[in-house]
Order: sequence, then C-alpha cells, then structure tokens
Amino acid sequence: MRYRAVAAAAFAAVASSIVAPSLASPSQAIVGPCRHGYAYAGYAGRDGAAGVAATISAIAPASVPTGHAAAWVGVGGIHAGPDGANEWLQAGIASFPRVRPRVYVEAVSHGEARRFHDLGPAVVGRRYRVRVVETGRDVWRAFVNGHAVGGPAYLPTAGGSWRPVVTAESWAAGHGACNRYAYEFDAVSTLQTGHWGRLAAAESIGTRVTGDRSSFSASG
Repeated sequence: MRYRAVAAAAFAAVASSIVAPSLASPSQAIVGPCRHGYAYAGYAGRDGAAGVAATISAIAPASVPTGHAAAWVGVGGIHAGPDGANEWLQAGIASFPRVRPRVYVEAVSHGEARRFHDLGPAVVGRRYRVRVVETGRDVWRAFVNGHAVGGPAYLPTAGGSWRPVVTAESWAAGHGACNRYAYEFDAVSTLQTGHWGRLAAAESIGTRVTGDRSSFSASG
C-alpha cells in the first residue's frame, strides 16, 4: 500500500508536466533529437473529421530522463478554439521519469481547466484501441478498448471542424537530455460523414516515422 501511495504521488507530480500536448499548428512542431520543448512524430489530417482512432502500443520500454514521451490520438490544440481559447482532447500512452507508462486521457474543455485522467499502467507490447469521437454537437469523448473514459469535453471550433492528429510526442522539459521511446500505430482511421475510413489527406509531423499514415512506428 505504501508503494502504491508513493507511486501515485510521483505520477501526480509528473503528470502536471504534460500541460500542452496538442498541436496549435503542425508546422510549429520541433524536429530533431534532444531539442528543448516539444517534438512530434506522426500525422495530422488536412481536413476536419468527426473522429480519429488508432491501435497504439509501446513496442519497447521508454527512457524519459525529463518531461514525458507520449503516443496519442486527438483533436484541438493551444489557442485553437474560439477567441484563441485552449481546447483539446487526446488519449493514449504516456511515459514519465521514474513512473511506469500510463494509459491516459487529457482534456481542456472550452473555458475550463485541464483535466488529466490516469487510466492505469500501460503494458509494453499490449495493443490499445484508442478513439476520440464527436458524440454530439461540439461534444467529444475518448474511448479506450471500447470503453468511454474521461468524461465529455466541450470543444467548439473557431470555424469548420477539428483536424485529426495521430502522433508520438516528446517534451524535454527544458533540458538537453534525450527522451527515448518507440511506439506503434496501427489501423489509423477517421470518421467522415458517419463512416470510418483511412486517414486520407494528411501531413507528416517530424521525421522519425517508419511506415505510412495507416500504420506506422514512431521513435525518438
């Protein structure tokens, strides 16, 4: 029990560092190893969608000296909402210093504070089917292995619809130490006009991607 309490306290401390995980603009992604700030490796759709999904797995244990290394699907971003509001919803796997990988959901609803939900340990090699879906007008939900998690998020747009993002992400927490990770994304799909299909028009984010936008691995 004491170990679990210490682990929970440590996770609560480091989880607060995953404050700005979504892309304000994919073109702002930092490319290259050991860079300060955020670096990404994945894809962002060019067109809006009503949902995005992927089967995500950590294919090797991550080494995270500082900050975090994550793999997620989601929508929204920093200053991406009406009047520049921060709005996003994402779900996936995150690794932190001295804490086992976690399955998580993070949301910033319009006008509300960030909500980080720890869904439990993520097992290396285990595959997690993760979806982020618009379930009502401007209301989005995350699902992991078919179960709704984290509660609804109200995400009105500044115009049009949200672009889907499927990516690995690393944050070095202002230090030069490299975060090392290896994630796999399979069966990447988006929800368009009521039907799930492959992620069609998309732009790559970063360079450490092997495969295509339907199935790829991302490493750092």
